[in-house]
Amino acid sequence: MVNIADPVTQWAFIVLVSVVMGTGALIAVAFFRRWQQIRYVRYVHTLRREYRPVLAGLLSGAPSPSGIEALRELPMADLELLLDPLFSRRKITERCLVFLQALCAELGLIELWQTRLANGLAAAPKSSKNGAHKGIPDRAVMRYLLRAKSIRNLGTLRHQPSWPLLIKALDDRHPDIQLVSLRSLAALGAPESFPLLRERLRAVVQGETASPPLPGLQAAMVSFDLTCAPALLPSLQHADRQVRLPATEILRAMVCRAAARQPGFTLTAQLLTPPMMELLVTGLAVDTCSETRARAAEIIPFVADPRAPSVLRNLLHDHQWFVRLRTVRALTHCHAAGTLHADIRECLRDPHWRVREAAIQTLISLGPEGRHQLYDHFLTSSDRATREQVIEEIERRGLMSALVEEYTAGAKGVEALMVGQLAGDAASRGLSGVLCASRPEILQKFLDRMLPTVEAKLSFLEKANPGVESAFRLPKGRTLPPNLAA
Repeated sequence: MVNIADPVTQWAFIVLVSVVMGTGALIAVAFFRRWQQIRYVRYVHTLRREYRPVLAGLLSGAPSPSGIEALRELPMADLELLLDPLFSRRKITERCLVFLQALCAELGLIELWQTRLANGLAAAPKSSKNGAHKGIPDRAVMRYLLRAKSIRNLGTLRHQPSWPLLIKALDDRHPDIQLVSLRSLAALGAPESFPLLRERLRAVVQGETASPPLPGLQAAMVSFDLTCAPALLPSLQHADRQVRLPATEILRAMVCRAAARQPGFTLTAQLLTPPMMELLVTGLAVDTCSETRARAAEIIPFVADPRAPSVLRNLLHDHQWFVRLRTVRALTHCHAAGTLHADIRECLRDPHWRVREAAIQTLISLGPEGRHQLYDHFLTSSDRATREQVIEEIERRGLMSALVEEYTAGAKGVEALMVGQLAGDAASRGLSGVLCASRPEILQKFLDRMLPTVEAKLSFLEKANPGVESAFRLPKGRTLPPNLAA
């Protein structure tokens, strides 16, 4: 039997009661919070279901004064809840974006978001006809999450007048606010903000400030239009190599993006200004920083300057292998690549395997003349490693099938000699696979042309070196048709 008068028992009983009461209180709080969440979700669902038709009509361009008046009746917090799914989308159509911006301006949402950015805290919602009081701030808006959403919404709307506020938000102490501000500035693309971002980039690189983070800043600047690139000139001419390097990388990314969108893209003095064109050819291409030279090598092929081929030729012989690598890769876009075929072919003898591989790929991409240079080097080279790289790339690009078809059609020259090499020990396995997958008539024509050559060579070798097995043989595993075997 338990002794109630025992002090130890009393303390144990008190602890037990405290634990039970605490557990009960936690359960009650959990149920209350869950009830609040369900109530909130139901309220948002009801709000969006009720006003979705009105909102859809306004965003389609249909004039509806009654619809706008109905939305004005709602508090600002409800309007944000109603429109939030639109801003959460990855992409909004241009037509819908125009009407959405006009609607947000009409309802005062843009002014609310700008006020949050200007003050660094929540703005009080405007009075409405449903009894909302003036001067009572919405405490939920004071959290940084709503500031971030305000910045995101202004960027989604591409509200150009807001760019000074977004620049100011880069000094926010919260890194998420800085990143979303950079994304919104990139979406706006206001040319006036680009020089300020350039100065911010210089300050971050030189350690004058730690925010915003350098990768996010570079990504934002890359998203600007190429017409803003001349503003990079002070950074490209800076004495500090750590400042020149990110500026060159930004210019490279902007140029490559513009070239991908426009076939036949060319950089002219009207686009980049004469000082920047001169700097590209005579400054960045011979920069003391090899990383800067490597990035400049990807820009110069697009430069409309008679000195560009000579500059690229020098970069192909740079002492740093990755500069040569980037130069060779960039020559696939060069308008004057035809004058550099011999220099690209010389890269097939490069000591670094990646440069050789890039030279093979570039020669193939330059059309018949480039492939002719590649095949000619393959036939005259004794470097086994390079020959294996050429064969591997030929198989990967599907050129072996094209060579077989040209050979069966009667092609002569280096293409025919290449097929002869591939039929021997060079790539017998790959050629066998191509022949097995070929149509019967193509296979027949190939054997009709190849067999006399093989027989003549075997006969010559037997007479010249009796008892010596020829290294030239048909692909392994292949059996000739009965009529040809006879």
